[in-house]
Amino acid sequence: MLFMVVSRAKLGVKREELVERYSRQIHPETWDLVRRGNLSHVLYKVGDEPGFFAVLHAPSLEEAKSLTEKTAERLDVFDIDICPVSLFPHFD
Repeated sequence: MLFMVVSRAKLGVKREELVERYSRQIHPETWDLVRRGNLSHVLYKVGDEPGFFAVLHAPSLEEAKSLTEKTAERLDVFDIDICPVSLFPHFD
C-alpha cells in the first residue's frame, strides 16, 4: 500500500528550529528506508512552515505507523499525518 506522510510543525516550535534540524544530512536509518524501497519521493516544504512530504510503501496502515514511530525521536518537532493514497482515483 502507498501512504502519504506529511509533517506539520508542533505548536510552539519555531521556524528557525525546523530549518536548523532539517538542513542537516538525512539520517542513516532514513536512508535504509529509501534503500529498502519503503520511502520514496521525500520532498521538503519551503516557506513559512518548513517540513516534509514523503511517499511510504508499507503492507498496512499499522506498519506505516510503526515505521514512522521508529523515527519519533528525530521527528519530535512535528506532528505527522499518514494517509493511504492510490495512483488511481478509485475511492473505497
